[in-house]
Amino acid sequence: MPAYPAVPRSRPRLLTTALALLTAAGLTTAATATPAPTKGSGDGKVTVKVVTEVNADGTYDSVLEPGIAGVQVLLIDNAGRRITATTDADGVATFTPASSALTGGTYRIEAINPDTDTYGPAIAGLGTGADVIRSITGFVDVSGGKDASYTTGFWESGLYCQANPDLVTCGTARGTTTGQMGVVTFGSDLNTTHPGGPATTLTTNDKQGAVFGIGTDRSGNVFLGTSVKRHVAYGPAGAVNAIYRTTSTTPGTVSTFVTLPGTLTAHDPGTAAAPAYLNDDTVYSKVGREGIGDVDVSADGKTLYAVNLNDSKLYVVPIEGTGDKVTAGTPAPYAIPTPAGCVGDWHPYGIGVRGKQVVVGGVCGAETTVTTAKPYGDPTKLSAHVLTFTGSAFTPLFSTTDLSYERGCAYRFLGAPATAYRCDGTTRVGAVMSADWEAWNERVPSPESHRFVSAPQPMLSNIEIADNGDLVLGFRDRFADMQGNATPAYGTTTPMVNAIAAGELIRACVTSPGTYALESDGSCGALTGNLPGNAMGPGGGEFYDDVVILSDAHHDQIGTGGLVLQPYYKKLWGTVFDPFDQHVFEQGVRQWGSETGRQTGGIALRTTNFSSALFGKGNGLADLEIICDQAPVHIGNRTWFDTDHDGLQDPAEPPVPGIKVTATDKADPTKSMTTTTDSNGEYYFGTAQGLKPNTAYDLVFDYNGIDPTTLPGSPNMDDLRWTKQTARTRAQSSTYIDSNVDPAGRTSWTVGSPGYVDHTIDAGIHAQPKAPLRIVKKDAVTGKPLQGAVFTAWKDSNGTPGLQTATDTKVGTCTSDKYGTCAFPNSLDTDATYYVQETTVPTGYRKPKTTAFGPYTLTTTGRTITLTNQPDLRLTVAKKDATSGSALAGAVFELWRDTNGKKGLQTSGTAKDTRQGAGCATDAKGRCSYTGLPAGTYYLRETAVPEGYKRPANPVTGPYVLTAADAGKGSGKVVPLKNQRGEVCSGKKC
Repeated sequence: MPAYPAVPRSRPRLLTTALALLTAAGLTTAATATPAPTKGSGDGKVTVKVVTEVNADGTYDSVLEPGIAGVQVLLIDNAGRRITATTDADGVATFTPASSALTGGTYRIEAINPDTDTYGPAIAGLGTGADVIRSITGFVDVSGGKDASYTTGFWESGLYCQANPDLVTCGTARGTTTGQMGVVTFGSDLNTTHPGGPATTLTTNDKQGAVFGIGTDRSGNVFLGTSVKRHVAYGPAGAVNAIYRTTSTTPGTVSTFVTLPGTLTAHDPGTAAAPAYLNDDTVYSKVGREGIGDVDVSADGKTLYAVNLNDSKLYVVPIEGTGDKVTAGTPAPYAIPTPAGCVGDWHPYGIGVRGKQVVVGGVCGAETTVTTAKPYGDPTKLSAHVLTFTGSAFTPLFSTTDLSYERGCAYRFLGAPATAYRCDGTTRVGAVMSADWEAWNERVPSPESHRFVSAPQPMLSNIEIADNGDLVLGFRDRFADMQGNATPAYGTTTPMVNAIAAGELIRACVTSPGTYALESDGSCGALTGNLPGNAMGPGGGEFYDDVVILSDAHHDQIGTGGLVLQPYYKKLWGTVFDPFDQHVFEQGVRQWGSETGRQTGGIALRTTNFSSALFGKGNGLADLEIICDQAPVHIGNRTWFDTDHDGLQDPAEPPVPGIKVTATDKADPTKSMTTTTDSNGEYYFGTAQGLKPNTAYDLVFDYNGIDPTTLPGSPNMDDLRWTKQTARTRAQSSTYIDSNVDPAGRTSWTVGSPGYVDHTIDAGIHAQPKAPLRIVKKDAVTGKPLQGAVFTAWKDSNGTPGLQTATDTKVGTCTSDKYGTCAFPNSLDTDATYYVQETTVPTGYRKPKTTAFGPYTLTTTGRTITLTNQPDLRLTVAKKDATSGSALAGAVFELWRDTNGKKGLQTSGTAKDTRQGAGCATDAKGRCSYTGLPAGTYYLRETAVPEGYKRPANPVTGPYVLTAADAGKGSGKVVPLKNQRGEVCSGKKC
């Protein structure tokens, strides 16, 4: 939300002035001015809590939803004065307006988004309690000393996930085995008792073959990356870096979504005499070096990320469409740089995505330290690294060379006979059943007495970013993909041996911005884990409990590299073997408290026993991923009484409950939602009410159901109008406090992608002031008032320019009085447009060519318009022979109008009369006429006589008085004049 300029407002005073003017003019209005503000000295305290919305229900959950520190919060009074506070570590900001310059007792709260790249406004609820998450812009009343609490928030819509989502993983099986579990889903709320809960198989193992990396979008798609795993055939696309897609909506179907560069080493299926893929030595050294590593999908479901082990590049693949209609865009590769000081080969593998943050991780394998004397190499040279992907490049985020810590035993046998080989606390790297990390190698470890083998080699297969920024790192044991269960060791045909996986789950904690430290003795920063002091983790302890206790043995490291964390719910899950104590040869998932490391549940997905078709205590499962619903969408907010009619929600202006709001799908008008504003004037539509993402809606507000007597000034219902902004206020307004409807209470809104929240769709109502429209009618020539003009006023009802009497609304008629005035009294709306139609003109005046005038809008003091008419009086001279009475042509006259009030004609001087038009000469009928004359007194002056006639002794005649009787067609007033015959002369010389 933008910050707003601190411009003190003086609207209440301006409105009071306007009302005074209306009163002085004898006018009335239903609107009421904002009450004069009271001093803040009697105000109570305002407490604002800003939280992270997690479950998108508009209700504050104090356990689940943490406060946000460092958020700027504004408290604003009716005059625009503001004070600022910043939220503390708990997300709380406190205001004491009584000790500030604020006045009024009612204030607006505005919480400023601290990081617009990460956060958006939270989904809001209705109500006023501290457990209700309100809009980031809202109002409180602390007048009279009462305190107010206000909870608001922001959310990361890309992190949204329902409370108990399903999880998904995938099982693998040897060779051409069919019918075994493939893609499988199960609820995430796992039990602490065996087997932990039900599961649903979506595909069999043969549908996708060897896979590890799994990514999911929010429309049901599951993406799986091809893996190179000894004894397991490739999927239907063959020996290529295929990423497959299946979906929970159409279980059993698998298709190739995209294929990345690189050819994979062919498996050795063996001979017909032996079970298929039993030896499969050709890929032994290719594990972790070919295929697809981790796969992940962006929060918005529009991008797939995959690490290509063949070329050590991150591939960014556009996902176009949703659901079953998705297709892959062109993959874009980005080389993942080798970290400085890397010993051996660089093996990027894992990906982590949280919101818009994308990280990639891997290990430096220290292969160069492997020798004949030390075939397990030097684990002190191993290192793990995490890099941030910026969208086009990589920057280092975390590195550790501390991978040589003691990790206990992959298999710690405790049963009989006592002579059996036993791994214990003194067993070190390279020894039989040691769980200590080795450098990457291709050695063949010796089995213990039960034919178990181990040679743990780290692959950083998964990265989760915790709520506090810590990194949770999942390591898959490379050797457990190089060796199967009840299969020959590399280079041999007998005996059969059983790999035990010894993956790892460790935490790297933020020590300062951009700096991390590996967990130590079960602690990570301020967090204390579950197994301190067990001598099986960094610093002598483990944060996460990844130990299993069986009747005759322990496994100190049971992780198999799949890992997923649910943001804010403090839950973490990982793939393991033997997820429950006292239950052996099972593949499944263990659940932990993400910030305690304590085991809180598990699920056994299948029993593996000693079958060579499955993987016993090895890496039998692929990655693990969470299946989240689409983030909800939410729109709406507030209706209010706009007392000062400026289109802005001022703190002193009250909400309007009871307004009905209807949202209708533009594309399908049969689908609509209706709600009513609550006591705060607020309303919302969301996913729960049927609101859909990426959909356009028409919103209609209807105030007919409210009680107007509860509003300031108790206006009549007929006086209510929807408010709109003025140009002045629009420049200094926020979309959170303006009005969005048209004069009919309508607006249109397009809901964006999943996670879209918009609480700026507001509607104000006001009592529309009434005002008069006055008309002054004048003579166009003299300016004198005219009586008897009749006018009809029309209100523009159709929005089309110009008067249309068929569709516009007639509001009344008036007739000009002796003062030339007529008025439509206090009955016209000041927000409407009007036209005036002259239906009758004053007697003696011409009808105008256009009888409709306008458009006119009214101010609160009304409007006066002046209209004129051209006069239509006539004067005609009839010239005759004084003796015979015959018509005389050729007499010339001037016409003068008496304008100085003096007797007789004055044609010169400062007070002369006014000449009307040009000279006039009589025709063959002895006539000349003047038309379009205003009423008044006139004189004629004869300036030339007909030829053969005497000039009059006095060429001036008159006065002649013209009245309405001299109007219209015909000759008007006829003035007969005569000439005597005389000496022969003509013109002015006679």
